[in-house]
Amino acid sequence: MRRLLAALFLLAFLAPAAPALSGAEEDLTRAGFVEPVALDRSLVLDMRYAGTNNFSGQAVYPSARCFLRADVAKRLLAAQAELRKKGLGLKLFDCYRPFHVQERFWAIVPDERYVARPEKKDGVIVQGSKHNRGAAVDVGLVDSKERELPMPSGFDDFTEKAHRDYQGASAEALKNRAALERAMSAQGFEPLPTEWWHFDGPGWQGYEMLDLPLP
Repeated sequence: MRRLLAALFLLAFLAPAAPALSGAEEDLTRAGFVEPVALDRSLVLDMRYAGTNNFSGQAVYPSARCFLRADVAKRLLAAQAELRKKGLGLKLFDCYRPFHVQERFWAIVPDERYVARPEKKDGVIVQGSKHNRGAAVDVGLVDSKERELPMPSGFDDFTEKAHRDYQGASAEALKNRAALERAMSAQGFEPLPTEWWHFDGPGWQGYEMLDLPLP
């Protein structure tokens, strides 16, 4: 027994320590957020706001990481699992978005069809995006080789081509849009009528709008 305990102690001592969480990660974890890609590595990340390939032309996130409320992430993973059975998968464009970023976006595109209007009253957030709650996700479809599939418009296309009732796209793009919507709706997500990529998680009303920084 002593030898066994000594061996276990030695293994514990020699094992690499888990990387410490940053302050921002700790704050998000305490608020009930998880990182979906850490739970399913088959998810493809294309976090547009961590670079300049977005409507603002600016990098507004410090890193290309996706955080969501735990229940929303669970539903996202379920949608991914079902899509993988069909040789498809999800590409993530945006997840939790700090409120101050929402304010920057509104300054560029003050159009509530595409950008939720941010508002504070006496220093308290009273209106914003479901992204600010960690309860919305922007996604596209990829094939088995992680190649993005055509949609009626590109991401962040603020025209009628992005609307879910737009029928002027190719048959392939319309088919892909419908497949994405079916997969997400089957897990309880609610599609936004003006953006084929945007889905709200059920119960979003119960999550507070936050301005916690991303790590």
